[in-house]
Amino acid sequence: MSNMKRWLFEVGLTHRDIATLLRQSPSSVTQKVNKNTNWQHRDCVILHEKYGLSSDFIQDLEPYEKFFPHGAMALGESDAMV
Repeated sequence: MSNMKRWLFEVGLTHRDIATLLRQSPSSVTQKVNKNTNWQHRDCVILHEKYGLSSDFIQDLEPYEKFFPHGAMALGESDAMV
């Protein structure tokens, strides 16, 4: 499972939520989350600005546990940012 797929599940966001943020189609985001298409630099910048996620995390260059050793909390419960 990709870092983004796990993070989205744990914080309670949908592909549609991210698609809206990135101004892309939900199917485009699904392709990225499932690692069928690469995340673009612009995507990483926007996700970092909104949620504090690093490009290494988004692109699965580092393991999930490095950023969230105990799992991410749902947004609103606590700070779910990297």
